[in-house]
Amino acid sequence: MKYIDFHCHLDMEDFDSNREEIVAECFASDFAKLVTVADPYEKNSLQLTGEILGYNKNVFCTAGAHPHNANHYTSQIEKDLLNFLKEKRNRVLAVGEAGLDFHYNFSTPENQRRVFKRQVDIAKDLKLPLVIHSREAEKDVLEILEQAKFNLPLVFHCYTGDIENAREILKRGYYISISGIVTFKKSEYLREIVEIIPLNRIFSETDSPYLSPEPFRGRLNTPLRVRLVAEKIAEVKGIPVEKLNKAVNSNFNRLRKTTV
Repeated sequence: MKYIDFHCHLDMEDFDSNREEIVAECFASDFAKLVTVADPYEKNSLQLTGEILGYNKNVFCTAGAHPHNANHYTSQIEKDLLNFLKEKRNRVLAVGEAGLDFHYNFSTPENQRRVFKRQVDIAKDLKLPLVIHSREAEKDVLEILEQAKFNLPLVFHCYTGDIENAREILKRGYYISISGIVTFKKSEYLREIVEIIPLNRIFSETDSPYLSPEPFRGRLNTPLRVRLVAEKIAEVKGIPVEKLNKAVNSNFNRLRKTTV
């Protein structure tokens, strides 16, 4: 069963010289799907993501207002986001990444909560899943979701929270996506979390161009390195990587059924 990179940022300038070649190489190298992230705050991200979707029919996307820029959320940003989600609906997997980041606090907590609640409402209105960005904010995110009575599929991407919150996320039937951090030497806590994630609730991702896995840590990351992430997850769980990929593909298809 083929690989899926559930979360990458192919719109970023790091890939300006070779993004189409990277996508082609992925699908020539046992990939089933790529999910790239569109950012309505970035000038050309939505347009560029639309072009990236044209590279291959198995490239999908998410689009949402990232918490880092919540101070700058405007009616025009929301209008652009909504137009994109509706125009590209047949290739949109979810709203996101959206959520809260109390680690960096690049935007005020108040604005982050306000914008996140709006993203939740948009996902509900369009009947789309959510992809969550959460740093040191899992309890607040879960509280907002509960208040909103959000009952569509939801994925915590690049999970770095603790095992207690992971258990609560899984208890609610949500998914957890694991990035290259799982390969880092000091990430034993994350490997312990991987052990408790059922196969029907897990995704693999790169979050490229960030978080390149070992032995490439510190270098530019690409979706091709999701192989290393998947191999480490499979190793931790004591299963063949083929079995993990089969589960990730099934999970993707389950999410996809929500959007079509």
